[in-house]
Amino acid sequence: MLEKLIFPAIRSYSCQIATDFFSIPRTFHTYIICEITSGRGVAVVNGTPLTVKKGDLFYVQPGMTIEGKFGSEQAIHVSIIMFRAIMLHKENRNWSVSQPKFPFPAKLDISSQAISIHDAILYFIKRESPHRSDRFTKSRKLSNLLHAVASLNSTQGEGDPQGVLGMERTLAYIAQNYSKEMRIEHLAKMAGFSMNHFTRSFKHQMNMTPTEYIVKQRISKAKQLLFSSKKAKEVAEQVGYKDEHYFSRAFKKVEGVAPTLYIKNKCHRIAALYYGIDDHLLTLGLTPVAALSYKERVSYSYPLPELSGDIENKFKLDSRKSNYEKLMRSKPDMMLTSDRLLQDDSLNQIAPTAVLAHSNQYGQMLEQMAKILGRERQAADWVERYREQMTVIKQNINTRWGTPSVAFIRVSPHFYRVYGAGNQTGALLYDDLALHLPKGFPNREWAKDIQLEEVASFHADHIFIMTDPTDEARQRLQLLLRSEQWTSLEAVRHQRVYEAGDMFFKALGPTGRMWAIDYVASQLRG
Repeated sequence: MLEKLIFPAIRSYSCQIATDFFSIPRTFHTYIICEITSGRGVAVVNGTPLTVKKGDLFYVQPGMTIEGKFGSEQAIHVSIIMFRAIMLHKENRNWSVSQPKFPFPAKLDISSQAISIHDAILYFIKRESPHRSDRFTKSRKLSNLLHAVASLNSTQGEGDPQGVLGMERTLAYIAQNYSKEMRIEHLAKMAGFSMNHFTRSFKHQMNMTPTEYIVKQRISKAKQLLFSSKKAKEVAEQVGYKDEHYFSRAFKKVEGVAPTLYIKNKCHRIAALYYGIDDHLLTLGLTPVAALSYKERVSYSYPLPELSGDIENKFKLDSRKSNYEKLMRSKPDMMLTSDRLLQDDSLNQIAPTAVLAHSNQYGQMLEQMAKILGRERQAADWVERYREQMTVIKQNINTRWGTPSVAFIRVSPHFYRVYGAGNQTGALLYDDLALHLPKGFPNREWAKDIQLEEVASFHADHIFIMTDPTDEARQRLQLLLRSEQWTSLEAVRHQRVYEAGDMFFKALGPTGRMWAIDYVASQLRG
């Protein structure tokens, strides 16, 4: 694997770590090799406590979470190499790229190669250079260093008298295989201990027995699966229990309630990790303890929709960051996200994270969430109000315009985009209100990016236009408004162009969608 690596970025630092820097767990998103040059303390890496002292070497992989307890009397000084790595694969003439996972423990015993490892790291600290000509040398040196670390990893059991690294391997094995049948004797052998010594050491480090830890991993995964509307029997099988009743007893022993009642009775603090999920919760009468903010969906200054006003003083999350610290402080019982978003498995260390299947159809996600949270009445009330309002609006539009065509255009700093039916705004316009797509728009397209010259190709009776709140987008809008292609459109000539505002983003949630169909109706009434 090491021979196939490419390193897009390599950075190195020699620095002092503030004693309170790791007081809150932090999740890293790059690879890191770190040598401790002075100081001492304890680091908790993915739940495993490890001693930290001068001469220790640590390896951090993307997604690892670290919490530190360092003595204030002596600062921790480190030499750090941070890098990104990708691996190329070729199958049937097609190339693909993946991010490698090195099978290294978080803490390495370098006693057998301390001098050579130290010298290899020192090269980066002394030779950090911005010049392109140095990149090949640095990549070769880093590859050699990883080879040396891999060599250390292959012989770790021999120089690990306290069993710290063996215990790490055992914990990693449990995390990957918790649903399988495990024998304590096998885990002890993996750690390099006798069974009695392994059980004592495990309980000393983790404050629970190995069996209790395995059960904890299974129940944690079960809590996620319960939000997916799976039956208790299916959940039991997926987390390693063949007997549904035994699973129910084990779950109740840990959580105090049966699996079927867990979400309704114990999930009172919910964090919303995708746009619009906060609106769904508010519609069901639940206030999220943290929510992904709309404001940076388009730009850093995008105004927060009114529908999220109830969480003004709560934790607003940022999609550009890991949010690990904010989520820790919000103390959620459950976190909800969307299958539209790349999943961060490290968040499961804070609370179970349930992934919702996104739907653009009105009421579908709301009813799914309501069934699990015991809020069916609130969901039914909203669906009924929306259906009644939608029926009245469709009748009014039909009376005034017949069945008109509508285009929804977004102007960004980089593109003009015409949206089709396969998104939240398209579903609202073309499914809920039965309006027609612009003439010439491909029926199955989610959206189509167009050039200024192509604007006249998409004829519509009415146009809703949304402009990203940046200077570049506003300049691009002016180019559009002054163009012959724009002024030649029938909707422009008859003054049937309407400002869409933040309708595109509000339509992701039920309250926002209710507002959006009212807004469309008010514009078309003229």
